[in-house]
Amino acid sequence: MELKFIKGIGEKRAEAFKKIGVNRLEDFAEFIPRDYIKRISIYELNHHTEKLIAISGKVTNVRLPKKSNHPIVLSLTDETGTAEIPIFGRNEFRSKQFRINQDYIFCGKPEFTFYSDYPRINYRDHLPINLNENDDLVFLKYPYLPVYELPGELKKTWIKILSLAKILFSAFKYLSRENILDKETILENIQKELNLSSRKNAVLRINFPLSESDIEISRRRLAFEELFYLQILMSIRKKINKNETKGIEFSYDDEKFREEFKKEINFTLTDSQEAVIKEILNDMKSKNVMNRLLQGDVGSGKTIVALYCMLIAVKNGFQAAIMCPTEILAEQHYKYISEICRKLDIKIELLTGSIKGKIRKEVYSRIESGEAQIIVGTHTLVQEKIKFHKLGFAVIDEQHKFGVLQRAKFKEKGYNPDMLIMTATPIPRTLSLAYYGDLEISTIKELPKNRIPIKTFLRTEEEKKNVTDFITDEIKKGRQAFIVYPIIDESEKLDLKSAIKEYEFLKNSVFKGIETGLLHGKMKQDEKEEIMSKFKKNEIKILVSTTVIEVGIDIPNASVMLIEEAQRYGLSQLHQLRGRIGRGSEQSYCILLTNNKSEETLSRLKILCESTDGFYIAEKDLELRGPGEFYGVKQSGEISFSCTDLYKDKDLLESAKKISEQIIEEDMHLRMGKNILIKEQFLMKYNDSINLINVA
Repeated sequence: MELKFIKGIGEKRAEAFKKIGVNRLEDFAEFIPRDYIKRISIYELNHHTEKLIAISGKVTNVRLPKKSNHPIVLSLTDETGTAEIPIFGRNEFRSKQFRINQDYIFCGKPEFTFYSDYPRINYRDHLPINLNENDDLVFLKYPYLPVYELPGELKKTWIKILSLAKILFSAFKYLSRENILDKETILENIQKELNLSSRKNAVLRINFPLSESDIEISRRRLAFEELFYLQILMSIRKKINKNETKGIEFSYDDEKFREEFKKEINFTLTDSQEAVIKEILNDMKSKNVMNRLLQGDVGSGKTIVALYCMLIAVKNGFQAAIMCPTEILAEQHYKYISEICRKLDIKIELLTGSIKGKIRKEVYSRIESGEAQIIVGTHTLVQEKIKFHKLGFAVIDEQHKFGVLQRAKFKEKGYNPDMLIMTATPIPRTLSLAYYGDLEISTIKELPKNRIPIKTFLRTEEEKKNVTDFITDEIKKGRQAFIVYPIIDESEKLDLKSAIKEYEFLKNSVFKGIETGLLHGKMKQDEKEEIMSKFKKNEIKILVSTTVIEVGIDIPNASVMLIEEAQRYGLSQLHQLRGRIGRGSEQSYCILLTNNKSEETLSRLKILCESTDGFYIAEKDLELRGPGEFYGVKQSGEISFSCTDLYKDKDLLESAKKISEQIIEEDMHLRMGKNILIKEQFLMKYNDSINLINVA
């Protein structure tokens, strides 16, 4: 049946559905509610105050307003009582829209006023109900009605909450009757082993549940499906990398060079850094391509580990490159690595978007000729013009800032180079299994022993004067400070403090006489470099900034960070920002300032005050906020979940990983008869990812 023939759709709405990817009725099976409306009686309105609800009954009165800017007020009656429903706008049309003694279902939020004897709802949507039609009677039996995201294309056709629910109800009735939902996507033996419902029941009950348990049972079934096919993808990637892709067998790693390197860095590697270097070198020496994730807490020394392994690649006659998400981070790495490489007689180049003209061409030439042995850059490294002489070791820093396609292009710059992916903050185990199940993972578990733990405090706007006085005192002691704001200027969001406006205020009043600088992402590169240079030289005492300083800034003399509007950030991002201080020999302080005094906000921010353990903080962040779009901007080949809650579904993820690995170990190409179903579903879900299948 064509879409337009489903009750409530028609030709115009069918076109709107096609624009959002619904071309066939079967596509409705992919709709997942973002929430539910509970159907209640009018009497029960007194016990519901916040969430959307639905009530049904007969319209017994339509009261017209005396003034045009006032609402019409409907009286709706069921067997338990009467409610009033004010509706604003188009009064003449509205008054004719509702018929006395006609049955309707309404949804909205309950509201209570002192000037009415009846409970009211804040109107959102309605549908007429014909109690003589079986479909309407069945629709009214469901205690929970689905609420879906409403794309703009649908809103243009006047589809609202209830009308979309009714359309889905009609679509599922047809799909069920024609047995279109009967095809399974998970093998029967797996369903039985994990006690999962059928796909048909899951799709029907997650959209139109009869109870709260229906919602959770159905969600878990569909979540397992998401996780299972993702783990099939990960298992295939891992198998290909391990068995079918020949890599570079690096060999050079003698004690003499290692001791020379340790001497030049002028500090002692931690036991954890030593262990991780050993893991990476073992991969480099194998005949397989390395795909390894390096994680560690803020300040744990990931860069020096990566540098040592890059140098081993260079000593083997290959080039090594590190790709950074920002020019500031690339500059930071370049300056740090240059100091060490110069002593070891290794030639290093920097390539960013700011390097132009003749100098840029000269850099291109040195990269192509092989004169440049280590190359530090931004995404410019993956441009077509860049030709590497012999890229053998590729490092991606802050990997989540890059799309899958950028990572693929970087890998293609060499012939199966070993790849090391670095992440700024620890990744919870469930996230690493879900998104990095195809990678080997190395973890730096300890910080350098001379680090003094940062003290973190939570303060409200009323205490701002004490905070700024404290910063002034630290400046007088010779220290420096960061003050971080969530946005650059007021035009972005009027309800948030902005870096530019607050910088002007602080410079001319609160910190008058103290050299204050401003840094944000919209500044020109030479302006950023000048500000950072002055800050490093202690010519600027206070740096007002956005989150552009989240990574790559190393100022040992900075002892204070004030983060304004702290409630706007996730815990992991706050921890990452906090990591910009605490790098010197003096006690450092992070102050989280918020004007949001809700218990939820304060308890969340207190986690930062109680812990400096990035692994613990990452787990709490996942628990409280969920994974979100973990990869950032969605691109072809990237992954998002509709039903999975990675914090709640750890058991499903473990099962999906175990089962998928067993299947791919036995039948990597999914050619066995029992795996044909899995192959069909896998290709439907991840067809766009096939070309990226060996990309980390």
